[in-house]
Amino acid sequence: MTGQVAPNFSIQIAHSVNELVPAAWDKLSADRPFQSYRWYQFGERVMSDCEPSYLLAYRDGLLIGRATLWNIRNEPLPKMPALARKALLAAIKKWPLLICRSPLSFTSGITLADKADRKEVLSALSTSALELARRQKAFFLVFDYLNAADSNDLSAYLTTTTNPSPGTMMENRWESLEDYFLSGNKKDRQHHKRVQREAEKLGIQIERHSHVGQIEDALLLIRNVESNHGALPNPWAHQMLENMEMVNGLFLTATIGKRLVGCGLLLEDNGSQMTSMLGLADNVPYTYFMLVYESLKIAFEHKVRFLRWGSGAYDIKQRLGFSFEDNGSLAFSHPNPTLQNLIRRLM
Repeated sequence: MTGQVAPNFSIQIAHSVNELVPAAWDKLSADRPFQSYRWYQFGERVMSDCEPSYLLAYRDGLLIGRATLWNIRNEPLPKMPALARKALLAAIKKWPLLICRSPLSFTSGITLADKADRKEVLSALSTSALELARRQKAFFLVFDYLNAADSNDLSAYLTTTTNPSPGTMMENRWESLEDYFLSGNKKDRQHHKRVQREAEKLGIQIERHSHVGQIEDALLLIRNVESNHGALPNPWAHQMLENMEMVNGLFLTATIGKRLVGCGLLLEDNGSQMTSMLGLADNVPYTYFMLVYESLKIAFEHKVRFLRWGSGAYDIKQRLGFSFEDNGSLAFSHPNPTLQNLIRRLM
């Protein structure tokens, strides 16, 4: 690790979580979702094509904050005009994005101790991140999935905006799927029963797996969903499925006979469940809801504290009891000071 001195504390840098002490890392994480030492080992394995840089703030030898950044050349950019997306993809292959986030989880890469001076530490970490972006010749420095408070305390050289597609989450208050439906309304209970009846008529079977047997078959369905939503392929999908056992992942499959018609990946960390890698065949109704109900059932069985289901399909998720997460802020800057000023004026 290398480092530099900041006011009242020092900023050090590491390039692998394996350089650090697991107990100190997890003490700072303090049960925050998808911030554990084990989760970052999983992230480094899956995102092996992206060099991590961990900026670590220490005071009196104690870790009081960190910003975890990834040098990314294959970021799946959001929906935008085709020419703009093509130009950006070409640019980041040459000059990578330096993105502060927790890997593969749609959560922020900023973690602070409860008693840390948030403004002071965040300002120092983000200033150090800008210096790192210059050294790595990054196209842009990006902090995404920020809450509103953190976005206001970053370096003044960063421009803050709002992500139009925030994540969704639900706090678990139920002991079982039956308890969940009993606490709701009659319409939702009827919908659940109807989906089960119709799925049974079609012969849809849902199963849980601790590993993925036929990854390529699953990827065909996952790519189908991405294409239908105008999203670029997730470049780490194969590695996520291949290494899910590192974090005790569960892979759900929906089959009719021997035909795979749906799938989804459930991952848990620090008492939170995340769903990802949704795959669906065309023209097979009820598969999506069967996967949804199974993931709810598993969350209640595992007694997770929070369910995090990402962005999109907001009508369905709100009907199920999910609400928007406070993670819809994004801050960015170009490493070049002249372009920084120009961006701030334009914004």
